Amino acid sequence: MGVNRCICRNVPFTQIALVAREVGNDLAKLSEKTGCGTGCGMCLPYVKHMLRTGRTTVPVLSHHEIAELMKGEQVPPK
Repeated sequence: MGVNRCICRNVPFTQIALVAREVGNDLAKLSEKTGCGTGCGMCLPYVKHMLRTGRTTVPVLSHHEIAELMKGEQVPPK
């Protein structure tokens, strides 16, 4: 079982991947266009992992993996 969507906004990663083709891999732009990451924000490391790997179902990440993925990243405002 893995993570395949932003739960707060019910946005599937497949949709986010399509939007990323238009606006690029910028989390702030993706959040603005899709609403992902503007609820609890827990999907952001998963979205980032999806953007890096192209996989739209991401395995549950450890705290260490999340910290590494989000290092230096600006979190979009809620």
